[in-house]
Amino acid sequence: MTALRECANCGTALNGPYCSNCGQKASDYHRPFWWIFGEFLDSVFNYDSRTFRTIWLLFAEPGEFTRRYNDGKRASLLPPFRLFVVATVVFFLTLQFTGLAMVAFKVKSVSLADLAPEALKQLQAETNAEMVIKGDKTIDVISMEFFVPASAVEHVKLTDEQKRNVLGGSESIKIEAQGAKGDEAEWLAWLGERAKRIQEGYERALADPIKLNGPLNTWLPRLMLVLVPVFALLMAVMHWWPRVYLAEHLVFSTHIHTVVFVAFSLVALAAAILGDAGFMWAIWLILAIYLWMAMYRVYGRSWWLTTIKFMALLLVYSTVLTAGFGLVFALALSEV
Repeated sequence: MTALRECANCGTALNGPYCSNCGQKASDYHRPFWWIFGEFLDSVFNYDSRTFRTIWLLFAEPGEFTRRYNDGKRASLLPPFRLFVVATVVFFLTLQFTGLAMVAFKVKSVSLADLAPEALKQLQAETNAEMVIKGDKTIDVISMEFFVPASAVEHVKLTDEQKRNVLGGSESIKIEAQGAKGDEAEWLAWLGERAKRIQEGYERALADPIKLNGPLNTWLPRLMLVLVPVFALLMAVMHWWPRVYLAEHLVFSTHIHTVVFVAFSLVALAAAILGDAGFMWAIWLILAIYLWMAMYRVYGRSWWLTTIKFMALLLVYSTVLTAGFGLVFALALSEV
């Protein structure tokens, strides 16, 4: 009878690739480098057949990954939160390697004499810009661009006139605290100081758009971590019967936000190659269709009921998302 190998950690006889006593894997590192590198990928990312199976289910069959994971078929799939973290890291590494700024403000002066009223309205609609009239001659167009090459972002020095017209002057934000006492006075004073810092950060971001991306890259992952359980709670409200446990909604939410980060990574790569991210509307449309199909597969409702729930979710979550991004931008501007 052949004697079994012993665990190098605790000495227990091995009956498989893992020790039944301490759980350590029976690995011998007296191997070539390529084998050790594979072990490293496996230990950090579980880079094995599960990876390819998970990626296929996640993107080729919307909702199937979540359905199988919630049904208990987990040994052949990657853990949801680990996948979410990897997708987040990949997105921000993509920004670094491609040299893209996620967001950049752009200030442009346009002569009113050169623009017809229809052209002026079209420019505002196309750029989604805020236009500030300067007398009766020119306007300042402030637009926000996404996934812009950092090397192409212009650093401008705002004139005093631009500061008055675009920013409203440093004295434009005033929060009256007269008559307030105690905690209320302290709260109003803090709020006024924060508002002033946001305005000053906005001025610095207009002059040097790249500065905004540092704090934005810090706050955006925090926002996404908050949005994952918020999305799960919305799904729980909309699928209160038959009962689905919150943990299952969390798995679905984690998978959806993982797909969003992967989509943003692809957008960043495409923008770096094409030099433009004007196709982002198509990505949002694809993500919406993906969510609709995933909801149908995971929760098993009829198509018409899934569509109603999807539209309600889209309305509520887009509002939450807008408020969340607004808060993140305000916090990022206050730290520029």
